[in-house]
Amino acid sequence: MSATIVITGATNGIGRAAITDLAKDHAHIIFTYRNEDLKDSLCSELKAIRPEIKLEAIYCDFSVLDSIREACDVIQASTKKIDVLINNAGVVNTAYFETSEGIENTFAVNHLGYFLFTNLLLDLIPEQSGKIINVASAAHAFVKDMQWEDLNYKQEFKMGFKAYGQSKLANILFTKHLSKKLLHKGISVNCVHPGGVNTALGSQNKSMLGKLLKILLKPFFRSPLKGAESILFLARSKDNAVSGEYFVDSKIKGTSKASHNESSQERLWELSEEMVLQTFDI
Repeated sequence: MSATIVITGATNGIGRAAITDLAKDHAHIIFTYRNEDLKDSLCSELKAIRPEIKLEAIYCDFSVLDSIREACDVIQASTKKIDVLINNAGVVNTAYFETSEGIENTFAVNHLGYFLFTNLLLDLIPEQSGKIINVASAAHAFVKDMQWEDLNYKQEFKMGFKAYGQSKLANILFTKHLSKKLLHKGISVNCVHPGGVNTALGSQNKSMLGKLLKILLKPFFRSPLKGAESILFLARSKDNAVSGEYFVDSKIKGTSKASHNESSQERLWELSEEMVLQTFDI
């Protein structure tokens, strides 16, 4: 039976590569978007791959909590189940700015977006077979721990590398903690490192340094499809017993010491609930 896939950040790069590949064997795909033109071109591409595919494109700005809630309301009204949830939307910021809720944009999109979106849709994910896949990064090692006293990195944002690293560490802490909470339900929760991929990630940065970094790193980038390899592996895996792990090139790899700290996992969960003004009993 064909599964229902929900993916964020699907109109570009890794997300687009993943969903166009998954469209070959799944008849129902729901994706979030921000850019109307990219949404239309993706729909056309997916229809060409599988003419009978059921597509639902839902606008969502992951820097705005109410936009996430509205998108989840639409998803809940449009499907009875989500077999695979892929949290892929993300940003890299080289300049400091906050969301309308006063949260540093990198942390808001890369972590709180995953946290709220997943929890709001959790009841639709079937027990014993459902999968949650979070796109993390080796950049989590940029930081030794969460900067608990200044999660916004307001005091030392600089070029944003540590803020980005912290958001990716948060992805892993969230993955590991949620996997424990869902162990009794048989829902797998894993995260992936896609590697350096030449995508639109970071394209919102107009600074000369941001542009220069992308030019310098271009020779080391892998293709979006190669970057999506672990996502595709987990989405198609028949083994739901593996959970709370970090995958690189479809293999389980180790993560930083900070990512294994259970008190940090719990603390991040509680702080995230405070920041989204909502608690979740699982």
